[in-house]
Amino acid sequence: MYRVVATDLDGTLLRTDKTVSDELIAELARISEKGVLFIPSTGRTHRELPAAIRDLPFLRYALCCNGGAVYDYKEKRYIYEETIPYELALELLEYAKSIPVYESVVVNGERICKGDEDGNICEYIRKRAVKDILFNFTGAYDVKAAFAAKKLGAQKLLLYLDDRADKASVIRDLRERFPQLEISSSGPIYIEVNVKGVDKGKALDNFCRMLNIPVEETIAFGDAENDLTMLDAAGLAVVVDNGTEEVKKRADLICPSNDEDGVKAALQKLIL
Repeated sequence: MYRVVATDLDGTLLRTDKTVSDELIAELARISEKGVLFIPSTGRTHRELPAAIRDLPFLRYALCCNGGAVYDYKEKRYIYEETIPYELALELLEYAKSIPVYESVVVNGERICKGDEDGNICEYIRKRAVKDILFNFTGAYDVKAAFAAKKLGAQKLLLYLDDRADKASVIRDLRERFPQLEISSSGPIYIEVNVKGVDKGKALDNFCRMLNIPVEETIAFGDAENDLTMLDAAGLAVVVDNGTEEVKKRADLICPSNDEDGVKAALQKLIL
């Protein structure tokens, strides 16, 4: 019996237009009634879940920031968090100024990104960021200085590749220079950075330990590279049909695409 359903949001549970169907919401409610925990597992912060998901009466937990934090919506606090140490995050933000990226950093659920002195977000990020999370961005002319003023570790960094940049070479360079960091990608122009050893798979395993649930009794849904560790950790790995070929190779089951409510179809088959 499966007791936990952990699913990525963008590209997996959410449709391309970032909405979720009423039928899928109803399916999630039904598995909840059967005692199965629904856990979003996302690169987003706890503030940035779409209202249709965040406001579900049966949603209590979310694995956020690519596994860097687990948030409890009932108690309104993090029950698990691993941040990039303050000094290391400063070092990376300084280095980011010299490579073809637009930097952003997450602190306590809020994002600081490249912008101007008035707090406006730079046009490049405004056009390319997921539109429904822009409310959580604050622009800064010097992202490193704005982050330094917080005096806290970073939950994650998200680097937006310049149009001229080669993603593979930038990732390779970052991994060589910062071996103590976890570098992954969730899309063509996104590079996500967490502290080494932090990923969705570790977060899922730690979450299950906290609730005394065997990780073998979980189903994980994903579509991109940053979902691989979660898919590997779960008892059953399901990949939506729009997922990358690399990720599909690690799946136990391929379900229809995110725009075809693939998660709903798989849940009907596996649980209901």
